[in-house]
Amino acid sequence: MKEASEIDGQGRIYLPTSIRQRIKSTRFLIEVKDGMIVLKPLDRPIEKFYGIAKPPRYYSAEEIDRAVEDESEKIIRNDVHRR
Repeated sequence: MKEASEIDGQGRIYLPTSIRQRIKSTRFLIEVKDGMIVLKPLDRPIEKFYGIAKPPRYYSAEEIDRAVEDESEKIIRNDVHRR
């Protein structure tokens, strides 16, 4: 499949929709090879991890401080009961 495109005044190249739909990537390694521009799709490393982390449990420093205090109290109580 061949399509024509141009470089605009800001150095951007428009990729026609028919090509974008087949590639499914938004990041590319750019090479100049034998006078041609070669675009190689790159996987975004972060996308591999999308959705594996749970939402944050704490949203503020105060919530984190309180959680640390609570956990510290539990540890101290367990230590005292063992003696």
